[in-house]
Amino acid sequence: MQTSRFLTLLTATALFAATAAPAARAAGTRAEGAKAGMAQAQSLSGAYLAAKSAQRDGDLEAATDFFAQALSMDPTSNLLRQDAMFAFLADGRFKDGVDMAAKLRDAPEASKVARMALGVDALGRGNFDAAIAEFDLPNPSDLDALLIGQLIAWSELGAGRIDAALSRLDELDGAPWFAIFNNYQKGLIADVAGRPDVARVALRKVVDDQESARTSPDANHAAAEALARLETRTSNTDAALEAIEAGLELVPTYDPLLHLKERVEKGETIEPAIATVQEGAAETLYILGQAINRGDGQQVALLYFQLARALAPRNPALLTALAGIAERSEQLDLAISYYREIPENSAYRRTAELQIGLDLWYAERKDEAKAHLTRAVRDFPDDIKAHTALADVLAADKDYAEAAKTLNKAIALSEPGQTANWNLYYQRGIAFERTKQWDKAEADFKTALELSPNQPQVLNYLGYSWVDMNENLKEGLDMIRKAVELRPNDGYIIDSLGWAYFRLGRFEEAVEQLERAVLITPMDPTINDHLGDAYWRVGRTREARFQWERALVGEPKPEREAAQTIRAKLARGLDPADVKAKAPSGAAATNTERAARNSAANDPVKTPGSGTKAD
Repeated sequence: MQTSRFLTLLTATALFAATAAPAARAAGTRAEGAKAGMAQAQSLSGAYLAAKSAQRDGDLEAATDFFAQALSMDPTSNLLRQDAMFAFLADGRFKDGVDMAAKLRDAPEASKVARMALGVDALGRGNFDAAIAEFDLPNPSDLDALLIGQLIAWSELGAGRIDAALSRLDELDGAPWFAIFNNYQKGLIADVAGRPDVARVALRKVVDDQESARTSPDANHAAAEALARLETRTSNTDAALEAIEAGLELVPTYDPLLHLKERVEKGETIEPAIATVQEGAAETLYILGQAINRGDGQQVALLYFQLARALAPRNPALLTALAGIAERSEQLDLAISYYREIPENSAYRRTAELQIGLDLWYAERKDEAKAHLTRAVRDFPDDIKAHTALADVLAADKDYAEAAKTLNKAIALSEPGQTANWNLYYQRGIAFERTKQWDKAEADFKTALELSPNQPQVLNYLGYSWVDMNENLKEGLDMIRKAVELRPNDGYIIDSLGWAYFRLGRFEEAVEQLERAVLITPMDPTINDHLGDAYWRVGRTREARFQWERALVGEPKPEREAAQTIRAKLARGLDPADVKAKAPSGAAATNTERAARNSAANDPVKTPGSGTKAD
């Protein structure tokens, strides 16, 4: 299913997206806003402009505060109400958003969002017929029809009309991708209504349809969990475990199913997946939100999640999704606050603890991050992800010796021979290489490639290392070329190929590759520095100096020793006798850090690993 097919959600989507758009350049946070205090605007225009500016910066808390100030000065402006409603809903200020929605129910550009909010409010208060009336939108798009149809079905159930609820889902006959969502919701509704046979059939359709799982992995996993809970409550433990295993086939490390499996095997009492109509409606919003939670659809997903949160404020999957959106917009303190709301007994709690530690690191609260992840390793001593998360921040902090020790524990805990283990050996190989234990590093890189032969990061790192040491030159160059073929738009890997040519004295080829790398990653100081060196060797000295100057002002800034070397080259050029012109010290570590948000394969925890080698 293409994301674009979902993006006809609401006529007001574009306006909502513009209103809620998070900033990529600033990490506006609730905590920071609270510390600084909110400024008081001196005029209506000042309050409105400040609100719009805060929106552009991704600081929704400040935006909503300024909108509230503007509304106190002009409470009758529909344009102001409209902008404020979208901002309130995006920021999770549901009551304020509903207050605005009541005034905008019939406004052409805002009525769909307004009625959606009013319907959710009525459903949350148990006024189910009023909710149905609000959800009955005119001229719905495909996704509109699916969403409101499912919300109406839950409202019918709340009103005691079970058959009407189930019929509503059966009548939602639209695009082919409707099926997985409708069957999942039908299973939940039938389960809550006390019709286990109907629920079992509907949920089994979702679990068994692996092809549709690509449409919504979240629905597939959730259906497996709901079916397993249903089977356990009807004393069919084998069927419950079978449903769990079916879900784990898609993602073997999915925590909620692993946690449930452990509980089922222990014979614990298992609660139903959904206990109330409100939780069910929230699940509808969450599952459909996850289906569009990427690219341009992220802002609509945020609206879904905040509406769902009004119905199920402690839903751990929902809180995790909100934290993910906050992380992608670099609102790290906000992400941490969502993770900390996840209940202690939730299957999501372990991952939340690890993400808190990593987010603390990216928020430059490095000592807190290391302390937090050290506690996580103590709390979860048998958890590989806890050890790797700690190892990654240690490596990013250049404490490679401790990182290697921590990775030793992770590898000892891992099951030998698993493909996913390649990253453990790769990261430990980097730690060994940085601590000048090349024999151990080389062995780990080779093991990583035995487990997963086409990993461009490993091919690049090992291949470049060999070229740099004048060993296995043909094999090393072939590895780097293969890495470039696998990642043709990765400026850092192309930089490695160019710099390998430079090391071998093949300066024209070096220039060709390094110019490609700079086009892709124009302001990286290491790549600019390398291109400057290559230009100098082919006699393009003016262009060389330009690139060295760019290297000094690039982001991130070069390290102190590297900056001194670049300034010396600007003053004197390159020594003609120094054919290999040493690369800036510490560039490999820098490159590891600048790939910091890449996650390991099949690992939901974002880690600072998977860097590229450039020197």
